[in-house]
Amino acid sequence: MDTALQRKIGQLLAVGIHGTDLGDARIQQVIQQAEAGLIGGVIIYRYNIVNREQLTELLQGLRRAKTQFPLLVFVDQEGGKIQRIDSSLGFHDTPSAKDIANSATVAQARQIYTDLGQELHATGFNFDLAPCVDLDDDPSCPAIGQLARSYGTDPELVADYGQAMINGLKDHGVFSCIKHYPGHGRARGDSHTGLLDITNTWSAVELEPFKRLVERGVVDAVMTSHLVHQDVDHGTPVTFSRNWLQRLRTEVGFDGLIVADDLHMGAIISHYSLSETVIQGLNAGLDQLMFSNNPLAAQPQGIRHDVQADVEQIVTGEWQVPDPGLPEKIISAVVSAISDGHLTLDVIEHAYQRVTALKATLNTVE
Repeated sequence: MDTALQRKIGQLLAVGIHGTDLGDARIQQVIQQAEAGLIGGVIIYRYNIVNREQLTELLQGLRRAKTQFPLLVFVDQEGGKIQRIDSSLGFHDTPSAKDIANSATVAQARQIYTDLGQELHATGFNFDLAPCVDLDDDPSCPAIGQLARSYGTDPELVADYGQAMINGLKDHGVFSCIKHYPGHGRARGDSHTGLLDITNTWSAVELEPFKRLVERGVVDAVMTSHLVHQDVDHGTPVTFSRNWLQRLRTEVGFDGLIVADDLHMGAIISHYSLSETVIQGLNAGLDQLMFSNNPLAAQPQGIRHDVQADVEQIVTGEWQVPDPGLPEKIISAVVSAISDGHLTLDVIEHAYQRVTALKATLNTVE
């Protein structure tokens, strides 16, 4: 296998890991995969965390891996019900987006997120998969409204508070990712368990927070959602839709990193094989493929309950979650797809350039 190509594909992959200690064989395997160029990032969940001291030692050890490019260390730290680090682990609690918008000015929110950025940076994180800039247009939405993940219904207000988080994190060299494009606030369901049809509920106003933040030039990355709009791309989730991702490039005007929402969610593994997932995602225009390697991702309770819930391996068709050999399988699938003409080298190159361009700025902000 072409080692240079393998390393380029590896930069497009971020995976969840298992274990809490640098001496754990599973963690050592991840370090070896990173040093071999098979992955470009890792995602941390609650079951990786014992306390602040342990987590700092783990993450600093991961980031000392001898890699060609800095390793991205991702966390999903929005606040409220969506946070991996909190006071029970020796950190500060982060309020939910709704609570912040209801009780703090934008300037006060900026300070809250600056403090969060400092904690994340000091611990070893360099990429927060937040803020959520979905509109709170349906309080009954199980994935957004019911979890208080939205700043509100006004696009300008949502953009202002979203920017407060982006800037606060950036104060300490932590990248951010606005989500869930093109808007999840009106979806009547949760894509952890299956594909959601938004044909009759989605509105173009849901693009506005994304547009405004992109226009302000503050966006590091945009995360796609596993939602289906039959009038835009029949039967195809946004994550795999070239129509939707081109619209993000042209109408919204974003030229940075496009990140897939977790590709281990039920919306994906119930409908697509691993090869189909990788090939369709890259051909659509994804730059960063995110695999939580978390068996809770496809469960009704979702990853947000990953402290108490059972995390034993699940097998669904050809999917095995968690899968310690996942990077090798993905790289093999991509190489085969290129050989068969289902993917082009240009697709890989464009995504690779976006990932490495963002990583290049990491060195200047830390």
